[in-house]
Amino acid sequence: MMRRRNFLSYIVAGCAGLFTVHAQASPFAFEEGIHYKKLPDTARALVAKGTVQEFFFYGCPHCADMEKPLHAWLATNPDGIHIEQIPAVFQSPAWAMLARIHYALKSTNQLQLHSKVFDIFLVDKSRPKNEQEIADLLATKDSTFNKAAFIQAYDSEANTADITRAAKLSGQYQLDAVPTFVINGQYVTDLPMAGSLAKLFVLIEELASK
Repeated sequence: MMRRRNFLSYIVAGCAGLFTVHAQASPFAFEEGIHYKKLPDTARALVAKGTVQEFFFYGCPHCADMEKPLHAWLATNPDGIHIEQIPAVFQSPAWAMLARIHYALKSTNQLQLHSKVFDIFLVDKSRPKNEQEIADLLATKDSTFNKAAFIQAYDSEANTADITRAAKLSGQYQLDAVPTFVINGQYVTDLPMAGSLAKLFVLIEELASK
């Protein structure tokens, strides 16, 4: 789990094994305050039941490690689950810059490069300074990448609005680490709280059904 104050000081963790159980037949007993926390009324967001929001940061190796098991779980089509991946945005230009990358890819229908952005920062250890440098790096990862569309979207008003929302939710949900999951706009959990990947996804399904 990566704390927002030391996001450039990390140790690459190995990806844990995939979950093997579902919430429908959960062998686990989850407790509020231990495995998850319930946000106070003033910190909750009004979202549809079954909404799971994952907050991540492209400079976080633990977020990169979460990608494979997260999408393997989603591939099982968990009942009633709607996932939204949101780049966490705190009081640092680096967090906002990396959030812009995500939303520029999303708005131009190029999220197939989502995992490649992790590679740029974590594997290649590149440190692009602006959207042109980011676009050049992304172009080396995928020959079909639409560089012009990405650059146009990067500083758009819509992109800025998405980042403003991400920053608001990051603060409203009282987040201090990534990756973190917020379920139904009111329950918060993460891998350390859940205890294992198997427990994490079972817990998310249980909370989403509330």
